[in-house]
Amino acid sequence: MDIIDISMVIAEEMPTYKGKPGRKPVIKVIQTLDHGSNESQISFLYHTGTHVDAPFHMLPNGKTIDRYPLQKFEGKAIVIEVLNQEQIERNHLLPYEVSINAVDFVILKTDNSVRELPPEKFVYLAESGARYLAEKSLKGVGIDSLGIERDQPGHPTHRQLLKKEILIFEGLVLARVSSGEYFFFGYPLKMKAADGSPVRALLKRATDEG
Repeated sequence: MDIIDISMVIAEEMPTYKGKPGRKPVIKVIQTLDHGSNESQISFLYHTGTHVDAPFHMLPNGKTIDRYPLQKFEGKAIVIEVLNQEQIERNHLLPYEVSINAVDFVILKTDNSVRELPPEKFVYLAESGARYLAEKSLKGVGIDSLGIERDQPGHPTHRQLLKKEILIFEGLVLARVSSGEYFFFGYPLKMKAADGSPVRALLKRATDEG
């Protein structure tokens, strides 16, 4: 069974949303073997690296991560390549409607994965694309950028999905992932009342029964 790790490495030098340095994790060594054991401490946002957004991230009465069963974070997925586009609109997704209707997760691979873009110019899911996906019976939507939208006024992409309890997975590493059908796993940390959480995101080929 081949498992594909599509998670970012959490480190102080890791990429952040729009390249903002204040969003980098802070890691400190607080004890060394000289004092009996190695121990380190990390401070980071819930939305660091590869992570999931819960409805409470954008909706005042939205659910937090801990209110979902683990089954919400796993299921059938399709990886869709949308290249040479600055934003993903509804019309880019329509050709995949039959496949989208048959899965739990839609994973969007964009130019973020195939070429180096300025941090503030990442490819994102436009409102029309989010509105289209919000009509589907999905558990989640993932994308290969650290934001599913670029601070659009009112955050319509987030809201369209989250109000339907479609979780948003950001920061997926898809450079070596081809389009097609998979099983997706993206389990959050077990934190109380969290608006989001880092995840260890994985893909397994749907044809792999091992």
